[in-house]
Amino acid sequence: MWQEIIYPAAFVLLVLLPAPLLGGYLHRVFEGKSHWLAPVEHATLVCCGTDGREQDWKNYLLSLLAFNGVGFGLLFLILMAQGLLPLNPQQLPGLSWPLAFNTAVSFMTNTNWQAYSGEASLSYFSQMVGLTTQNFVSAATGATVAIALFRGIARQQTTHLGNFWQDLVRFCLYVLLPLALFLALLLVWQGVPQSLSAYLPFRSLEGQEQLLPLGPAASQIAIKQLGSNGGGFFGVNSAHPFENPTALSNWLEMVALLTLPAALVCTLGRYVKDNGHGHSILTAMALLFVLGLCLSLSQELKPDPNLAQFTSQPGNWEGKESRFGPVLSSIWEVATTSASNGAVNAMHDSFTPLGGMVGMINMLLGEVIFGGVGSGIYGMMLFVLLTVFLCGLMVGRTPTYLGKRLGITEMKWVVASMLVMPIGVLVIGGVTLLIPNADAIIGHEGPHGLSRLIYAYASAAGNNGSAFAGLAAADSWQCIAIGLAMLLGRFGYIIPVLAIAGQLSRAPRQEVGEEDFPIRGPLFITLLIITVLLIGGLSFLPVLALGPVAEHLSLLQGALQ
Repeated sequence: MWQEIIYPAAFVLLVLLPAPLLGGYLHRVFEGKSHWLAPVEHATLVCCGTDGREQDWKNYLLSLLAFNGVGFGLLFLILMAQGLLPLNPQQLPGLSWPLAFNTAVSFMTNTNWQAYSGEASLSYFSQMVGLTTQNFVSAATGATVAIALFRGIARQQTTHLGNFWQDLVRFCLYVLLPLALFLALLLVWQGVPQSLSAYLPFRSLEGQEQLLPLGPAASQIAIKQLGSNGGGFFGVNSAHPFENPTALSNWLEMVALLTLPAALVCTLGRYVKDNGHGHSILTAMALLFVLGLCLSLSQELKPDPNLAQFTSQPGNWEGKESRFGPVLSSIWEVATTSASNGAVNAMHDSFTPLGGMVGMINMLLGEVIFGGVGSGIYGMMLFVLLTVFLCGLMVGRTPTYLGKRLGITEMKWVVASMLVMPIGVLVIGGVTLLIPNADAIIGHEGPHGLSRLIYAYASAAGNNGSAFAGLAAADSWQCIAIGLAMLLGRFGYIIPVLAIAGQLSRAPRQEVGEEDFPIRGPLFITLLIITVLLIGGLSFLPVLALGPVAEHLSLLQGALQ
């Protein structure tokens, strides 16, 4: 029983306690106040062909789109030509173009959805040069967008939001590389392989000849967690004993999921010179996280009603790694779906209906409960602006945020961003239900089949990357449709966020008075949480009722799913 209380409490504390200190460091990095790698930074920027001159939001966006477009193209070519490239001891062939498109989009958008099994499909070159590189720069891209938004809020009567190339280099150089190197060394110490040797043959207990997959796993796992990416080196991800061999490695990877997203919330407080505001947003995120974790734990610690008479072991152990059990599996599930991270240490498809629904809701809300690196806080800031705007209208005052008036232009962009998840999940995902072989693609009938489909497209549009098992993700149509949902989920938020940043940066700042809506304290936290839940509830409540809720009711009546 003590694990049910100690483990969740310890996890939340390990995520929240370092956030203010690390958030302050991130502020110094992005504002050029950290110089210990200045020569490397300068040389890298020279290679990028930039002088560090600040950009307006349109040029910042164009630089971001150009960089991501080139990254997509290079990764697509690497995956297609994999059979001709070096570091391929297993002589694996190139991927088909739909699968290469899906994978390239996935890693470029920080989704890391995997419609393949890493050890059976990708060479070491593809894993290292292709995927690991994108793990760094896609995470850094999200962070740059968040920082541009912070600058837009903090500055006044200017069009300058910083320089994309400089922000990107600084975050990779001063933050991601040192942390990833340190975490990779810890994972190697715990037994995660970091090797370029070919797979090793061995004889199983049944006498069958098999191959033991190896590879440079530790380096990719470190950045997949820190960058809220989630793409596993091996097919079963962090449930694989080579990716996650010990209890300590499980905790290291689990905490790394949310470390940088939580810290960037505190970085906001530094930029706007209101740490209390940043702490209030962080508190709202933590409360939403704890709410989901309590529901997940309450469900996963109960046995399946159909199996209760056959076992005395408490909890739902189906699909769980026996080393971690229901408690650590539930913490990981809620953490990875709260972040833009698809890493898993258990099979989400085997969770109870309501336990699996928690992860689904976390993604359907836009993954703003901590969220991805950068994407979590800039997604939550859209809800902050909406909350302030609605509360201002309710009391009959002109809505202002940190002394800046919120006009119709800003709110049009906010509303446009709120359509991203419904279109990505309900529209693009709904098309799958209309094609002739939908049953074969989904792999299950009834409420669980609907849950499986909704989870997949929530994961894609939310740039998460986890999935329920059984979906034919490598189907050509799914590769393309899920790829489109991932693009929408990434740039459907980035474009409005940068446009809002540009609009706010030009606005003059007014003195904040006592009559203005408070942006800290219990009232603000409560209203922000209600706004987040209402937007998600109004958009997806019907489909949740037809999926996981209906499945839960059927399970209580003894029906097997």
